[in-house]
Amino acid sequence: MTTFVLRILFTGLMAFIPNENGTEVTVLLLNSDHYHTSDSAAMPAHKSFVLARAGNCSGTCVDDDTNIAYDMFRDLSPSARLDSLAYALGNGSAWVISGSDIAVQKSSGAANLPALQIRNDVRGTINGQPEIIPTTSASRQDYSWIPALKELCGSGCTFDSDLFDTVPPGIVAARFKIDSGDLYTYSIARLGSDVTPVQFKRLDGTGNTSSYVQAITSWIGLDIEVTGTSIDFVETKHDGSTGRAMTLSPDASGNVEVAVLNLPPFVPPASSNNEAPQVGKHFEIYYDLLETPPARETRLVPRAGAPSGTTVPQVTWSSIHPSSAVSSELLSRLRMEPGRSLYDRVLCPPVKPDPVP
Repeated sequence: MTTFVLRILFTGLMAFIPNENGTEVTVLLLNSDHYHTSDSAAMPAHKSFVLARAGNCSGTCVDDDTNIAYDMFRDLSPSARLDSLAYALGNGSAWVISGSDIAVQKSSGAANLPALQIRNDVRGTINGQPEIIPTTSASRQDYSWIPALKELCGSGCTFDSDLFDTVPPGIVAARFKIDSGDLYTYSIARLGSDVTPVQFKRLDGTGNTSSYVQAITSWIGLDIEVTGTSIDFVETKHDGSTGRAMTLSPDASGNVEVAVLNLPPFVPPASSNNEAPQVGKHFEIYYDLLETPPARETRLVPRAGAPSGTTVPQVTWSSIHPSSAVSSELLSRLRMEPGRSLYDRVLCPPVKPDPVP
C-alpha cells in the first residue's frame, strides 16, 4: 500500500496541552479580540487558518477565497493575491477556522495512523542541566523549546479545565487535536545570525528576571506517516452546526503539507535576517488560560538575549536549521519560512503547561 508523510506546521498564538499519558495533545488557538496588554495597548485581532498544499483535494476545498488571499498576500494586487494563494496551495485548500475543533483522521481503506510520539529526549545537557540553546540540528527538534508556562508562574499555574468543554470559553478561537505522528520543534526563533536564548521579565521592566532562560520555538512540526492514498481533515463546530471535511492526497513529489496559523495581519519581510526582535507583549494573554490568572502587570514575557553573566555557546542559526530538515514548499510560497514569520519578529512563541509533557 502507498505510504506518504503528512507534515503539519504550527505557529502563532497557541498552547499545546498534552493529556496525562502523552497520547494526545490539544492545541488551543487563542482569540485575542478586545485584549489589552499591561501597557494598555490593544492586541491586534488574530485569525486562525488551516492551509494545505496537496496533489488533490476532495470535499470542502477552497483555493480562491478573496478574504484568505487578502490575509495572506495583502501587499499584492487583488488578482496577484488569488494567483499567489493558488500557487501556494497547489491542488490543496485553505480554511479560516473559528469556533471549531479540527482532527486528522485516516481515510476510508487506509491503515490506522501511528501513535503519537512527543520528541522530548534529544536536548543536550551541561553539568546535568538542560542546554539553554540547541547546538545541533537533532537537539533543535526537542519539544522542550516550547516555553513551559509553569516555569514562570509556579504552583499557581494550573490550566482551566473549561478549556476542554464542548463549548470552550471565548478565549479559545479553535482547537486542533493531535493523537498521531511525531511532534517536535521545527524551528527556533531567529534573533540574529546565531542561536540566541530569551529571558523572561515583566513588560514594564520592573522586578526580577526569571531564572528560566532558553531558546524558544517559532514553529512546531508534526510528521504523520500515512499508509494509504489520502488523509482526512474533519471540522466539528462548537455550536453543533455542520462542519466541514476535506480529503488530501499527496502531490507528484509524495508530499502533503499543512500550515496551522493563528496570526494578526502581517506582511512578511523580504529577508529572514532579524537583529532586533520586539519584546513579546502578546505572551501576557497565555496567563488567562489559568484557573487563577495573575495580575497582568506581574506577568513575565520573553525578551531577546540571556541575562548578563550567562554563558551562551556560539552556534549559528543556519547550522541547526539545515535546508534538508526545514525546507517547506508551502511555507516558502506563503513567504513564511523560518526567520520570516511574525513570531520571529515579535517574541510570542507557543506555550505548553509543564516542563516535560
